Amino acid sequence: MSIEANSTVVLHFIPQDGIGGAEIAARSATIDPGHSAHVHAMYKGLYTGASAISNDRLTGSPAHTVWSCRSLKDAVSRVRQVNPDVIVFSLWRTFGAFLVTKVRFPQRKFVTFIHNERTSNLVDRVISHLMMAASDAIWVDSQATLDSRLGTPHLRAKGRVISLILMRPRAIAKSSSAPKFVYWGRLARQKRLDRSIDLFAAVARHRQDARFTLIGPDHGELSALKQQAARLGVADRVTFRGPGGREAIAREAEDASFFLQLSDHEGMAMGVVEALQLGLVPVVTPVGQMASYCRDGVNALIYDEPEAAAQRIRELLDNPSAFAAMSAAAIATFAGMPTYSEDVSRAARDLASV
Repeated sequence: MSIEANSTVVLHFIPQDGIGGAEIAARSATIDPGHSAHVHAMYKGLYTGASAISNDRLTGSPAHTVWSCRSLKDAVSRVRQVNPDVIVFSLWRTFGAFLVTKVRFPQRKFVTFIHNERTSNLVDRVISHLMMAASDAIWVDSQATLDSRLGTPHLRAKGRVISLILMRPRAIAKSSSAPKFVYWGRLARQKRLDRSIDLFAAVARHRQDARFTLIGPDHGELSALKQQAARLGVADRVTFRGPGGREAIAREAEDASFFLQLSDHEGMAMGVVEALQLGLVPVVTPVGQMASYCRDGVNALIYDEPEAAAQRIRELLDNPSAFAAMSAAAIATFAGMPTYSEDVSRAARDLASV
């Protein structure tokens, strides 16, 4: 019997708490009083920086590694405490917890959650496939991820797309544009922020008032990006804010017009989803699910190469009515969609009833 009567209880394991898309989405469900979602980070305790959340449903092991005996023991203890109907595992590094809980609690429903259309390495590919094969269900962040990662009929039959809409902000379409650009997310190689800086520099050559603000933790790219901005002569107009919470993002989004994300590969791309909801016009590469929900010239601009994209941006800057129409279309993109918390609760209830 679950600890919350009349509700399907979910326990979601993540390797480490932080501000990646998987972690932010998982945490968001713990603050929804209408659902019974719990999250446990397997090592290094809980994230305490910008956008940190603290509540009884969010826990973290103090273990130093995800594979340690302490981490695995704490995972088993957390299952006993929460008594979940459904246990969810995000990212391949939760494999140890998957194994020990599968052995100890075989009667529970097991879910592997896949968050990207590509694997990061061979170990990820092999372990993720083993986890998916042994799971009762496979949740994915987008149709693009499902199509890319669930390649057999057996896996596809277990697949389900989970909404990554975390909130329903009240946004008003922007009536005019300014050459102000923003990005929030990890400063990681996958995000190809070097492309974004190249594009910004192409715009800035024609607009002295152009500004680009990047919000997020460094994942090994910050030094190179700063050097690139200096080399292109825009160092004084590119600002790296470091990690920032919802309030910092909202402030920057209010003043900005464009969101730049020119990734090599993605799943749902949560930052782009949030940017659309706030009325920004994203400039994106057509990868992952962005290729479906970003419609070129309607609610977004699809990137090809810097000069051509810069020209299209300048044309929008000179045409406020066209920009306002795109901003309104951006806000409408996900209107009426279920939130992550609602979708997880529904998917868990359906799985538990089987």
